[in-house]
Amino acid sequence: MKHDIKKTTLNSQTIESQNPCIETDRLLLRKLKKEDAEPMFKNWASDEEVTKYMTWISHENIEVTKKIIGLWSEEENDPRTIRFMITLKDSGEPIGAIDVVKYIDGNPEIGYCLSRKYWNQGLMTEVCKAFTKYLFAKGFQKIYITAIDENIGSNRVVEKCGFVFTHKERLEHQSSFKHNPVTIHCYELVQ
Repeated sequence: MKHDIKKTTLNSQTIESQNPCIETDRLLLRKLKKEDAEPMFKNWASDEEVTKYMTWISHENIEVTKKIIGLWSEEENDPRTIRFMITLKDSGEPIGAIDVVKYIDGNPEIGYCLSRKYWNQGLMTEVCKAFTKYLFAKGFQKIYITAIDENIGSNRVVEKCGFVFTHKERLEHQSSFKHNPVTIHCYELVQ
């Protein structure tokens, strides 16, 4: 399969290519495309089990996903935006996403989601390790991530990737879309 993106070399300064990608044993992380709306909707954005612990709600229809892809495409012009689609290397099928959700004192906090079909196969750990390596290669010294207390799978992924638990935090609202209180585990990874 031919990809219209340049391969990212993580151990050099060539990561600043116009369309970088990150390759792992089984996956290719690449910039999003408009054509990703349909597989994104089908594979994870409409699945309430996937979005259960996310800050956003499940997409009711493909139009919501297309709108999000449009907004994300506009954000790509901002150099602080670091977002990748997670795709299967053998088929190119998008099965999730990983990105920098915000910055804390200039250091990134990351977030991710993955199609339920691909849970418990070590894929998210593979992605998270590659993404943190990429961020460190870009010059960041510390990376943050949070996971809701009940999200056992994500907490395990984060720990497998070497993140260190720093504290728990109680939030009155999970997000502006979800008004339930939650306890989150806060982690950091230092280079």
